[in-house]
Amino acid sequence: MALISPWVYTATDTAGNVLSVTFTFDNILFTILIVTGHKDAGCAYNTLYMSVGGDGLPDSTATQLAIAQGDTLIAVATLNGMGLTTITDVLANQVTAGP
Repeated sequence: MALISPWVYTATDTAGNVLSVTFTFDNILFTILIVTGHKDAGCAYNTLYMSVGGDGLPDSTATQLAIAQGDTLIAVATLNGMGLTTITDVLANQVTAGP
């Protein structure tokens, strides 16, 4: 199956509240172009983790994004600074949400 933009990660907490992040990327080079986040009011999840730390836990990774309540545009430069320039860089890691 081909990887086609956008790629969306969605996590739903036990109350049904959602945290989601949408990665829009170039379908040929896979370069990340736009990243948007959404967090429902009251969602138990605050952070998108894109890897695990040295201890094997997501919350100790350097590649994490705090997602604000509501809809937000996330600077691509932030991901680039984490070494994540393509969607394949993101997907090469464990992606999960947490507190």
